[in-house]
Amino acid sequence: MTTNLKAIYEQGVLRLKEPLSLPDGTQVDVTVTSHEEENGEQSQRMEDRSWDALTQLLAECAIDNGVPDLASQHDHYLYGIPKRLKDADSTR
Repeated sequence: MTTNLKAIYEQGVLRLKEPLSLPDGTQVDVTVTSHEEENGEQSQRMEDRSWDALTQLLAECAIDNGVPDLASQHDHYLYGIPKRLKDADSTR
């Protein structure tokens, strides 16, 4: 179950603005997105961490499929059309 709820952070505790129908003791994952303005430096650090996390995820998911021209010739591999010539690629 995934639900988006609004909450207020007070004295170290998140207080939900509406009830949540879960039994007591249920473990949940919480993602917090603050609605307050952040200063530029803090925002830049957060953005840098996000890019680092994305780069790490892509590296972990990368698969060497042995097809070195897959990106440039994807239509050939997906739809069976003839491969594009190198000269035709440079005119685009």
